[in-house]
Amino acid sequence: MRVATARGRTTTVLGVTSLPPPPPSAPSGTPGRQPGDVQDSPTSRAALLTILIAVLAVGALVFGVVMLVRDIDDPATDPGDDRPATTIAAPTSTPPSSTDAPATFGTGACAPDEVPSPPVRSFEGAPRECIDTSARYRAVVTTNHGTFTITLATRTSPITVNNFVTLSRWGYYDGTGCHRVIADFVVQCGRPGDDERAPGYTIPDELPEPDTYAIGTVAMANTGAPDSGGGQWFIVTGPDGMALPPSYSVVGTVTKGYDTTVTALAALADPAASNGVPPRERIRIRSIRIVGP
Repeated sequence: MRVATARGRTTTVLGVTSLPPPPPSAPSGTPGRQPGDVQDSPTSRAALLTILIAVLAVGALVFGVVMLVRDIDDPATDPGDDRPATTIAAPTSTPPSSTDAPATFGTGACAPDEVPSPPVRSFEGAPRECIDTSARYRAVVTTNHGTFTITLATRTSPITVNNFVTLSRWGYYDGTGCHRVIADFVVQCGRPGDDERAPGYTIPDELPEPDTYAIGTVAMANTGAPDSGGGQWFIVTGPDGMALPPSYSVVGTVTKGYDTTVTALAALADPAASNGVPPRERIRIRSIRIVGP
C-alpha cells in the first residue's frame, strides 16, 4: 500500500498603497509683464522670490515622496539603523497560507482503561484527541518471535500517534500479524485477517520531510491516495525502505529489540512470495501495550 502526494509552496506578494499626487506647481510669471520687467521692479523681485520659495518647497516634497517610496520598497536601505522596523498594514483580503491547513482529530470514542475482551476491530470514525500531545509514549509490541519497543512520534505526528495508541488500547492489534515481509525493504503489520477496509475509517496525513525514513522507522501504510491511512503500519528494515518518498506518516522509531526481534521478522521474507505476502513463517502480534499517561 502506498501513497504519493505533491507538495507545493504559495508565495504572497504585498502591494504598496498608492501615494497622493504632488500639489500643483506655482505659476511661472505674472500676466501682462515682460521678462525684463521682473528684474526692474521691487514688486517683481518679491514675486520672483515667492516663486523661488514655492519651487524649493515643491522640490523638497518630491524628494520626501521619493525617499518614502524607497524606504517602503526596501526597508533594509540603512543596515546601520537599529530602530524597530515599521509594520505595513496587510491588504484587506487574507493571503493564502504557505502550508496546508493543519490536520484535525476525529470524533470517535477513546478506549477504556482496560483492554476489552474480545478486542474491538471496527469503528464508526477516527478517534478524538485521546492522548496528551506533550507527553512521551512508547508501544511494547509482543510477537511470537519476540518483543520490540516503539518510541512514538507524538510531537511530529500527534494525530497518527493518537490513532495508533487508541487502537492499541482497544486491543485492535492483539491477535493480528505481519502479513508482508520484503527483504531490505519493510515488515508490514496491523491487518486483521484479510480485511483491507479495517478499522473502518481513515486519518489525515502528517507527512515528514524527505529522507526521514531510517532503519527502524515505523510509518503508516496507505492505499495510494492522500489521507488514506487507517490501521496498518510498517517497519523500515533496509535501504529500499529508506529510499521511500515522504508519503507515509511516521508513527515512531523502534528503540529496543530491533537487532533481535525485528531482524528475526525481516529474515522471514520469502523471495518467491508475491509482493512479500505471505512471509515464510506466520508472524503473530500477541499484544501491543502502551506505556505513557
